[in-house]
Amino acid sequence: MSQTEFTENQNQSDSSNSKGEEKDIKVGKQTYRRKVWDYLEKNKLTNFPKPVHGRIPNFKGSEEAAAKLLELDEFKNCKYIEVNPDKPQEAARIVVLENQKNLYVPVPRLKEGFLKYITIPEGATKNDIKNAVSRRGLEHNGQTIGITDQIPIDLLVLGSVAVSKEGYRIGKGRGYADLEFAVLLEMNAVSDKTTVITTVHDSQVFDTLPKEIFKEYDVPVDYILTPTQIIKIEKRLDRPIGILWNILSQRRLNLMPILKALKEVQELKGKDTTLKEVDTDVESYEPRRRFNYRFRRFKRRRPLSETKNSESQGEENNENIHPRQFQKKKFFRRRKIVRKDDKPSENGDTSFGENGNITPKANNTNQQAPRRNAPFTLFRRNKRQIDFSLMVSNIEKNVRVRDLKNALIERGIKPNVITWRGYKGICYLHYAKANAKAVKNDQQQPQSPIIVDDVIEILQNLKIGSESETTLNVKIMEPISRIETTNVTAV
Repeated sequence: MSQTEFTENQNQSDSSNSKGEEKDIKVGKQTYRRKVWDYLEKNKLTNFPKPVHGRIPNFKGSEEAAAKLLELDEFKNCKYIEVNPDKPQEAARIVVLENQKNLYVPVPRLKEGFLKYITIPEGATKNDIKNAVSRRGLEHNGQTIGITDQIPIDLLVLGSVAVSKEGYRIGKGRGYADLEFAVLLEMNAVSDKTTVITTVHDSQVFDTLPKEIFKEYDVPVDYILTPTQIIKIEKRLDRPIGILWNILSQRRLNLMPILKALKEVQELKGKDTTLKEVDTDVESYEPRRRFNYRFRRFKRRRPLSETKNSESQGEENNENIHPRQFQKKKFFRRRKIVRKDDKPSENGDTSFGENGNITPKANNTNQQAPRRNAPFTLFRRNKRQIDFSLMVSNIEKNVRVRDLKNALIERGIKPNVITWRGYKGICYLHYAKANAKAVKNDQQQPQSPIIVDDVIEILQNLKIGSESETTLNVKIMEPISRIETTNVTAV
């Protein structure tokens, strides 16, 4: 994004204000961050994680930008490289390990320790390297490096939200990269010979950035690598000289134990480590826009409240915006199932007609009105009564219930229900009497009753499977009131 494009976008934003109203808008780092984040999201130039607001953008083409490290003499000649743990710099970490360089990665947010020295075993595949430099791999792998360890850093790869061709760099607003560089200075791990590189998308590069928005603790860069070009900063900007304790608060030290330990070391050396009394050391930044995956199919139609709007709605009139009103759940009563041949009752009672509509009750004072909200009757299909049950044992464990069922069907002794316990080598066959009602309504042809002696004789001579050598054992079961069954039609 060029400075001209940024100015045009800023002018368009200012022109959206009401007529006759002029605002003195202060342009700062957050202004450029927001413009870059909006531009990247609008043009779909980023990959996971999303949204990019509040992050170092994982821009599309990060692999191509990281591959340009191989074209730099500074990279070819260095041995010890530190790469930020952000997702867009993952490709740069892979390039470092693939070229047998020593890789150091800062602990995210400096919560536990300072750096991690990442190593891979000999013969590691590209997939192994990718897993080692992922966010999860960095948490579980690597050797922890403290402030007392002596390490020389030849090259530094940082992530950025915006950067200028003059060498100015804008991060995500938390100050982690600047603090990491300051700690490295206190450890004598970096010097003026250390090369600082950033990898960004081409749209994150500005021709110029206002010099007055940068402070003495901001880290400038020497090279800008994009998917399409290598930009070398001709005139190096001044670098920080170390940790500026007077702009840090006690809260920041409590969040980062490495700073507290370094402060104690500096005090032993007699240096002034007086902290800032008021906690204002953190720059203002825009919180990440959280995405609720549970309701990802539904778009938000109105703001959450009258006072909190999105960035694009900041200049609109909020008089007609009302808080979200939640609709009460609706409960429906199940309607009675009506057959086509049902007709209204002749005695005047409320009933259901042919089209399923309710027929009002006749005006009869002698009859009591039906009670409202009367309980519904649950109708169940009457199960056929079990005539007899057989327990079949000595079943081989490789026999499936389908094999047994097919064998019984071929011999005309198919049971109504099979309770299968094949893993124990047994099963139960349940035979029921014919359904007299179904036979009466001609729903099925009457069948001859199955005699228990005939079934037992067939089962005792039955061998399931062509290679089976064992015969089945059959035992008549005593009648029981309740059995656990498996419907053979679903097998």
